[in-house]
Amino acid sequence: MGQIFNKPFEVKLQKENEHFRLHVTHPKFKGRIRKRLGDRDVQDLESIAFNLKYDLGKQFNGSEINKSEVEAFIDNFVSMNVKCTASIFDYQEDFLIKLSEKLNKKTKKHLSKSTLSGYRTSLKYFEEYIRKKRIPAHPSQITESVLNNFYTYIPGKHNYKVKLHTKLKGFIKYLDETRRLPVDPSYKLSSFTEEYDNQCPEDDDIALPVDTVFKLFELRKKLQTGEVQIQKFAKSDKISVGLQDHLFNMKKENLIKCLDCFLFMISTGQYFADIKKSVLYFSQNDNLTHVRYRRAKNGSLCKTIPINNDDIFIGEEIIKQYNIKNGTNFPIKLSLTHFDKHLGRISLLANIGFKITNKMARKTFASYLYFNAKLPIQYLQILLGHKDVKDTAHYLRIDDDDIANEVMKWMSNRTNHLLHP
Repeated sequence: MGQIFNKPFEVKLQKENEHFRLHVTHPKFKGRIRKRLGDRDVQDLESIAFNLKYDLGKQFNGSEINKSEVEAFIDNFVSMNVKCTASIFDYQEDFLIKLSEKLNKKTKKHLSKSTLSGYRTSLKYFEEYIRKKRIPAHPSQITESVLNNFYTYIPGKHNYKVKLHTKLKGFIKYLDETRRLPVDPSYKLSSFTEEYDNQCPEDDDIALPVDTVFKLFELRKKLQTGEVQIQKFAKSDKISVGLQDHLFNMKKENLIKCLDCFLFMISTGQYFADIKKSVLYFSQNDNLTHVRYRRAKNGSLCKTIPINNDDIFIGEEIIKQYNIKNGTNFPIKLSLTHFDKHLGRISLLANIGFKITNKMARKTFASYLYFNAKLPIQYLQILLGHKDVKDTAHYLRIDDDDIANEVMKWMSNRTNHLLHP
């Protein structure tokens, strides 16, 4: 049984023949631990001995101690700091275990399996990268330049590269700050940021015009009244008529529910992933109800979203219809793939002229509030859960010229107000 550490380690340099050895002793174990340091300058050796004594004290202070654990710690210290033969990947599994035990500060939940999988993917790519480039896996070799070049090595689009680069940097930070390994400090300077959108939007990520949303409202009423009929399946001799009718009714119900879900997403600014993984929390002040939720993507808080029936927003109506309560969300069990397939059918039934996708709901929510309702962008930032107002400007695709024009309008209105109060 080990003993609780309450006295310091003794770490001395002893010259044996032509070489120096480290001699480590402690009152709580018998004998000494000897480690050869090779041919080095005496000043370097004294510095190594001092750092080892400090690290031993920090590692074992207030904990149980036995000789075998101390010897293993010293072996690791020498391989990392003296012989430089240790690899950063020796610490990979310990890092992942620590992550799996960690709670998200915002959500108070453990990291998801997909997030942990992202870290594994990042480390896999990095191990492959430094092997191809013949870069030693020692922490002192992981510099700003190495991390910058790793970003270019990662396959895929910019945002994907940024995510994996950021996860690898988190691992290097763990080696530096938690394990106190001799990491090159320049790694901190390697930095890339995600882009919410560029100024040339993809076809599946646009805001719907108001008249298009009204077409969806019209289709919703016709589906509820039966004015629009959904085409039935072709008759089959392999399954019973009763089962065929059941499958058709289920298809019709899912289609109507997908349309309602999409309109609810427009009213709350959610993506489909938020509907599936996040919950809504309601607050009420006088006659105003507003909700908050955390993004499934990054845990950022979207709050003070008003729930009412106004123009393109029918959130209040849908909440009552589906009995959505505090701590729940829109009740839908379909996958994103099936949801998007139903949105394709809805697009045809509403005669929109293009296929709507789940991404368009949140973009419609944001664009309507800013461009149509003239909501100040700093308020919209809060509703969308963006950390920086610049992210909101990117999301709305507002360029510098647009901002300059708005500033000039504001200054002109202010001048007119002063001249003609």
